[in-house]
Amino acid sequence: MMIRSWHLATAFTATVFVGAGLQAAPSPALHIRGTIQLVQGKVLSLSTAAGPIRVQLPPKPFIVAVIPSDRAHIKDGTFLGIASVPGLGGTQRAREVVVFPEAGRGTGEGSYAWDLPGGGAAGHSKMTNGTAMHSKMTNGTAHKSSGDALTLQYKSGTGTGSQTITLPANIPIVTFAPGQMSLLKPGAHVFIAGHHLPNGMTIADRVLVGKNGLVPPM
Repeated sequence: MMIRSWHLATAFTATVFVGAGLQAAPSPALHIRGTIQLVQGKVLSLSTAAGPIRVQLPPKPFIVAVIPSDRAHIKDGTFLGIASVPGLGGTQRAREVVVFPEAGRGTGEGSYAWDLPGGGAAGHSKMTNGTAMHSKMTNGTAHKSSGDALTLQYKSGTGTGSQTITLPANIPIVTFAPGQMSLLKPGAHVFIAGHHLPNGMTIADRVLVGKNGLVPPM
């Protein structure tokens, strides 16, 4: 679930981020994580942890490339998206970090439940998008703090909030770039936010595709 000019997540992007375009809170969406096996026109055949699935792309697919970033890009004032799980003593522990390009500032801003694989019971993992300051990882603007922790400050429906998140070593750190249909090929790893039609067809609203073999970590 993302960038104003491309309209992601995101990722995101929620997802992430990973909402549809820039919005204060993410819309409920179906999240699909998998590997492309076959591309037939605008239909993707994917292998996923839950089994094979076919996903229909819209006439003008919204595609975002997911590319590597690093800790040097996590600075005070940076807008981040962080997927996290509960840590010790009521803390949050990051599982991945998205460094949003400046054009994506505000995407999916807030802190909300997420369906991170291996994140424990439903609702136990979180996505926080905000501006970095000094604490837990969330989707927001990050502010660097001492050690491997930072706080994300974000706007919410009731005003503002913040989340402090610890940043373990070697977690994936990525950013976004404009994507093209040419990236959707067998072997590519994708994160798709979509929805089901009444006839059971799955439609992709946004496709985040890892570039050069990268697996979208959200």
